[in-house]
Amino acid sequence: MTDELTVWLDRLRILSDVASGGMPLAEALTLVAETARTLLGFDFCGVLVPDTDRQALVLAGWSGLSDEYVDGINRRNPVGLASTAPSSRAFHAGAPVAVADIETEQGFAPWGGVAHEQGYRSMISVPLRGPDRALGTLNGYHSRAHDHTAEEIERMTLLANHAAAALASAGLVEQLRLANASLREQRDRLERSQAMHHSLLQVSLESRGIGGVLEATQGLIHRPLRLLDSQGEIIGEAGTWQTQGRELATPVRLEAEVVGTLVVCDLDGMRLDELDELAIGHAVVVLALELLRERTALEAEFRLHGDLLSDVLLFGVTEQNVRRAEALGRDLHRMTCAVVATFELAPAGEPHADDIAGREREDVPMSDGRLLSALSMLSRTQVTVDGVTVTPLVAIHRGLLVAMWPDTVDADTAAKACHRTLTAGLPSRQVLVASSGSARRSLPEAVRIARGTHAFVRASGRSVDAPVAPASLGVVGVLLQVENTSALREFVTDQVGAVLDYDARRGSDLLRTLHVHLDNGLDRTATGAVMRVHPNTVNQRLRRIEQLTGRSLTDPASLLGFSAAVAMLTMLPPGEGAVTG
Repeated sequence: MTDELTVWLDRLRILSDVASGGMPLAEALTLVAETARTLLGFDFCGVLVPDTDRQALVLAGWSGLSDEYVDGINRRNPVGLASTAPSSRAFHAGAPVAVADIETEQGFAPWGGVAHEQGYRSMISVPLRGPDRALGTLNGYHSRAHDHTAEEIERMTLLANHAAAALASAGLVEQLRLANASLREQRDRLERSQAMHHSLLQVSLESRGIGGVLEATQGLIHRPLRLLDSQGEIIGEAGTWQTQGRELATPVRLEAEVVGTLVVCDLDGMRLDELDELAIGHAVVVLALELLRERTALEAEFRLHGDLLSDVLLFGVTEQNVRRAEALGRDLHRMTCAVVATFELAPAGEPHADDIAGREREDVPMSDGRLLSALSMLSRTQVTVDGVTVTPLVAIHRGLLVAMWPDTVDADTAAKACHRTLTAGLPSRQVLVASSGSARRSLPEAVRIARGTHAFVRASGRSVDAPVAPASLGVVGVLLQVENTSALREFVTDQVGAVLDYDARRGSDLLRTLHVHLDNGLDRTATGAVMRVHPNTVNQRLRRIEQLTGRSLTDPASLLGFSAAVAMLTMLPPGEGAVTG
């Protein structure tokens, strides 16, 4: 007993010296396997750890196992962490898993072949528990079937716990070693690139702009290069671009957002050397700062436009607002046409391909590059009238892009120009554009009518590929031009007020049922399919609507009133309720 204890203490001391001795981690894992095999009398031993993707356990240290077995486990028959293998069960449960005979063990079949090749019949897997998570498992194998006693399991667990502590320390030492090596390498690279970084930063400090940064970078890498915006349009370039050269693209980022791409034309077909890559790395940082500077200026400009529009809509064309517009080079008295638009934030089919319609400005920050890009494009839209080029005053208001045009431009021409600009600049994205119509109006009224037209088309779910004008909406277009919204509200209350109250009290869906029923040509089966309810449920809801309103859904006059009321709900100011199909 004394000799055995001496051997154990000697082996545990060796394991304890793993970290302080600076032993590489791979050697330490092999030492653990050899120690377990020696102390506990196994025929074979192995240490399994998670792979880099943490999808499977792989043999990282072993004793007595053949190279063919190790290759079989690590490549041909991996021990998946989600599998029924004893090792994965021990890893997840944090407790030993013993198998007396693999021939009778359920779920062991995938590894039976390699087990037979290696020549073992029984095994035990004990977790190596680190301070905050499992590091892997220590496995012992016998060539014959074997029932593991409680004492054997306790000894294996004791050894595993001691080995885990030593491996955790060795892992920390290895991380420190790698970190030190990395820091030395980074120090050398930083010293080599210090002058390069200084020269590029000096260009930015001297406010030489994007062109200056590109020229300085071209002088460092001796290759033509150009900067593209997020839409792929060329912002600037330096050097003579060669179409036959290989293009090397590096994204320019502001945090997680890609705001541009720096493209280098590699004429000689050779890979960039380390200094070239460092120069490009510094360049994209400085270019990001320049783009941020431009974005901040645009953001401030459009925020001023948005504040002016908000005040005009709240207080009208006051003397103060007129002066503010004059400072921007605009005459509010001549702003008689409005065009509003929305677009998808991501191309159709991509995740989060939502649009900004109906959102408050805070929901889509003014600093959002996609929104600023759309506002910038829209502000550059041009219409030529009698040889004079006219551009709109552009702002965002309650999630809508708003382009305000003077009375020299008719609404149809303005809307078509805005639609062309957005569809060309935002390919593969759904764009919805609406105008205030051909009549000359005050700016607040023009914006209100354009917003109402847009809201009605969007709520109806109609897919349109051209600008929409109020005149194209029939009677709804006429109602949109009613200035007194209280009259519209009274009409809605008279027609469906009881239904609105009922839905509010009961949390029911009568009004939406009515809307869908009208949109589907009074087809109750189609209504049920859209609402995902049985046609009988639709019948019950429609009867309830008739009871609440005292009107029949078979009466043409009542149907006309219901249709008009549902349409008007989409046109009332925010807070008055809305219906979505």
